[in-house]
Amino acid sequence: MKQTALCAALLLLSACASDRVVEARIAKTGESFTGTFDPGTFGGSLEMESAAGVKCTGRSTGSETIGTTVVVLICDDGRAGSAVLLDGPTRSTGSGVLGDDQVSLSISR
Repeated sequence: MKQTALCAALLLLSACASDRVVEARIAKTGESFTGTFDPGTFGGSLEMESAAGVKCTGRSTGSETIGTTVVVLICDDGRAGSAVLLDGPTRSTGSGVLGDDQVSLSISR
């Protein structure tokens, strides 16, 4: 019985701890970012990097009743911004502003 409960707890924790893939693209320059998103329990955290080595981190909040996620981003090159994503069955996608440019962002589920 103890072994079954332990296995069930480990499976539950591993399912919750799975990071999701993040992809972002700056509209004006075509700069692209890839990284991971950890949904967390009450808000998620995001890390992504461009091919040029620019690193960005972010935090998210969501609303299950509305079906949206808001991500606030800060990059090590001084850019900051946010994006609003619509939650779909396999990905959350949306757009926002990063620095002075428009950014499109998607997070896989």
